[in-house]
Order: sequence, then structure tokens, then C-alpha cells
Amino acid sequence: MWNWFVAWGWLYCMIIMSVILTVQMIVHWKEWDGLTKLGAFTVIVLTFHVWEEWVIPGGFHYIYNIDSAAALRSRYPMSQITDMITNFGGAVIWFILVEIKKYGRKMSFAVMIFSYFEFIIHMYLAHHSMNVFAEQGIYTGFYAPGMITAICCWLPLGIGYTVWFVKNKVKLSDVLGGVIILAALTILLVNMPEKVLKSEDSPYVFDNAGWYETWVDENGNITEDTDF
Repeated sequence: MWNWFVAWGWLYCMIIMSVILTVQMIVHWKEWDGLTKLGAFTVIVLTFHVWEEWVIPGGFHYIYNIDSAAALRSRYPMSQITDMITNFGGAVIWFILVEIKKYGRKMSFAVMIFSYFEFIIHMYLAHHSMNVFAEQGIYTGFYAPGMITAICCWLPLGIGYTVWFVKNKVKLSDVLGGVIILAALTILLVNMPEKVLKSEDSPYVFDNAGWYETWVDENGNITEDTDF
């Protein structure tokens, strides 16, 4: 059961949270303030994003782990459990803050920075991915899993936060608090899980390379041969 939750369960929980927030926004649109709505949209955006990275088409872990030995790219340093903690942890925090009406200015500023960072890092990974495979004579196109939602969801969301802060006059406390919160969440949800849980023998293995499956053999090596 636990292994299923790490592989799939939390992804369905993300959908459930997004549906709940969507219904609540429709019902309470006039009552909810701008930041509460943006907080709800943040969880919804993250849901679309992780499904692109993990499932449709999936394979984000492969380019993230590309500097590891080929056989380890399915689990090291990123494994299913480390990435679940990163994404599901953030979603749960944001969901709870929206539900208790505590999704405030500092968290919003942190998410605004994060939104732009998501756009930038996925543009970089798309370029890096194309170059890595091009070195093997393979043209994959300018794409890496997560890029579409980074462009169509995270970037507009970041702009939405920016517009709100321009209209409501950003404060120094927003900037300082936002930076501190973002740093703390990065350490708690990204750095610490990888530091503690990354293992070359991790049982939480991604079972396919997603977008890269066509160009990768069963051992994780990049290959032009698609008839394996």
C-alpha cells in the first residue's frame, strides 16, 4: 500500500485537493480575497505540473538524474519518494493555508519567486536535455518534462502574483519574509529529503523514462536503437 501511495496515491490526492479548491473558488469567488484565490491556483498548477513530470509524458527524473551513472537514473539522486515529498509536501502546506485562510503575503511572495524559478529551470532543462541527446546524434526537440506547464501555468501564475503585489504595494517584510520562507521550504522539502533518503539502492524506482523512453535502453543508457 505504501509503495503504491509513493508511486501513484499522492498524485491522485493532488487531483482531489485541486477539485476541492476549484469547487470552493466557484462557490466563494466573491468572498475570497486575491491571495486566497492565488493560493488555490498554486495547488492546481502544481497538480498539472507533477502529472506532466511524472505521467504525461513523465521522465523528469531522468534528466534530473542525468549526471548519475546510467543504471541509477531511475532512482538517484531523485527517487519517487524524494520527489513525492518535495511536491506533495508543498501542496499540502499550501492547501492547508488556503483552507484556514492563512495564505498570506509572505508565502505569496515566496511562491511568486518560485513560479518564475520553475519557468527558468524548465527552460534550462529543455535546452540541456536537447544538448545531452544531441551529443549522441539524437534530436529530441526543445523539451523536458514539466516545460509545458512551466510556460502555460507557472509563468502566468507568477505574473498574477506580480500584478497583485504591484496593485497592493509590495512591502520590505514581504520580500524578506518571502525569501526566508522559500529558503526554508527548499531546505525542508528538497535538500533534506535528498540528503537523507537518496540511495543507489532505493526501492522507490521510476519504472520508465517517460518522454525519454524512445531513446533509452533498459539499462538507462542513451541509444539510437529503438528496437530493444
